[in-house]
Amino acid sequence: MRFGDDALGARLNALLEPGELDEVLVGSELVVQAAYMEWRKATVERVGGGRHVRYIVGHPGAVAILAIDAANDAAITPESEMLFVRQFRAPVGRLLLEVPAGTLDLHGGMTEEPRLAAERELEEETGLRAAAWRHLRTFFTAPGFTSERMELFLALGLSAAGPGARTPDEDEAIEAVRLTIAEAAEAVRRGAIVDAKSLIAIAAAERLATR
Repeated sequence: MRFGDDALGARLNALLEPGELDEVLVGSELVVQAAYMEWRKATVERVGGGRHVRYIVGHPGAVAILAIDAANDAAITPESEMLFVRQFRAPVGRLLLEVPAGTLDLHGGMTEEPRLAAERELEEETGLRAAAWRHLRTFFTAPGFTSERMELFLALGLSAAGPGARTPDEDEAIEAVRLTIAEAAEAVRRGAIVDAKSLIAIAAAERLATR
């Protein structure tokens, strides 16, 4: 991967070259496999010598959706509404406000295409479809222990999915809500929104609303 041919690009390329920090996987032991994830005990070897154990959660990847109720980019303002979901998250023991999101499905050993997953998740969690989609960015959610990579999509031109719309999975209790971009940014500042993917999505929404 290259980050540009200017001075900053050259520096970024150099900073992200592993060099002596590189670790080579020399052993991998499956500890637990459950649902779509697998927990592995990995043994890595450093360039300078020495072996170390890493515990890694393998993940097929996920999508998050920045759904804004606007026809196009030019129509986005700080007062444009964003879609969020209210959902209780057992690992942290509290209800969170998050942008719609979900894991890529696996079918016969094949991983779902992210754009299709984004369309599915938006409809399941909010009952809406979008006329326009654009990929915004890719990021790792928690690279200290999992391989999960998330793709953030912008969804515009929202409309009700109508009869026969896909609904959340049986084990999901989700409520869709709306906040303006300005309200969402203020919610971040007040500590009401603390979910990482949502922080990234709101920052992107602020840039779209003020450029």
